[in-house]
Amino acid sequence: MDFNNDGILDLVLGERNGYFNFYTGNGDGTLHFIGYPYDDLDNPIERNYNSSGYLDDWNEDGYIDFIAGGYETETTTGGKFEVHLNMSDDITSPVWNSSTIDLTSSVSNKWRLTHQTFDLDRDGDKDLVLGYEMGNVWFAENIGTNSNPSFSGCIQLVCDGGDINVYTNYPGGGRARESVADYNSDGIPDILSGCSNGWIYYFEGYNSTGIGEDPQTSPTEFQMALSEVPTAGIFSVDLTLPAGAAVEINIFDACGRIVESSSTFCQTGFESISMDITNIPAGMYIVSVSAAGNMETARLIKIN
Repeated sequence: MDFNNDGILDLVLGERNGYFNFYTGNGDGTLHFIGYPYDDLDNPIERNYNSSGYLDDWNEDGYIDFIAGGYETETTTGGKFEVHLNMSDDITSPVWNSSTIDLTSSVSNKWRLTHQTFDLDRDGDKDLVLGYEMGNVWFAENIGTNSNPSFSGCIQLVCDGGDINVYTNYPGGGRARESVADYNSDGIPDILSGCSNGWIYYFEGYNSTGIGEDPQTSPTEFQMALSEVPTAGIFSVDLTLPAGAAVEINIFDACGRIVESSSTFCQTGFESISMDITNIPAGMYIVSVSAAGNMETARLIKIN
């Protein structure tokens, strides 16, 4: 994640002792430690044990926010899970809000959770995928919107071999550490899960409509979301279409100029369109998607 928007990937690491460590990329494959995060009241953002951080534009305002997990007490229900919104007007220098969005009760209060935002059900909004100490990989569906996500719990993810659990069902010693990505480049998200014995399990996605969806059921409204962003060049425009339509995608720079465009016809349902902006400079862009009289826009960060 390029959290200071300088076109170079950075790194955020959690620790057993509860600290979050921020490193900036130097552009040559090396990193520079810049310290621990503080909120706008100059209080350190930390947990008592096993912190896990993730950066994402949580409220879709174009600025990177900080999702902070971990646990406060040595119990299996002592977890803490909060979002610190970025209050800064300077995209290169985040300032985390001390007033947090507390997701502990609405998502999970379990210990040693890791987390990632991803539209796993392919309905156009960002969901949460969570890895758990006891081997589970969970899915928390966004029942709100992209600009105001909301959750009401999580469910166990399963595969054709049973529960995705790298402790009870797949021997790995527990401590699932999830990553969602299109690993085999077939347009369908897959799940990788690390575990305490050092193995990585690969669960291949096979349903292009997302989890829990009936491919015969047509969606009722047009929706758009971006995947694999921020991007170094290749990203996806994920669409929900109530009817087949010609889809036009335009990418605008800060001066309102079109720097990349694409036109294609998409069928009813869920479509993912791959875009390549490898050859344009790093920076902030606007992606505009129109189909059948509907239009949606989203901010996009291009990194080197």
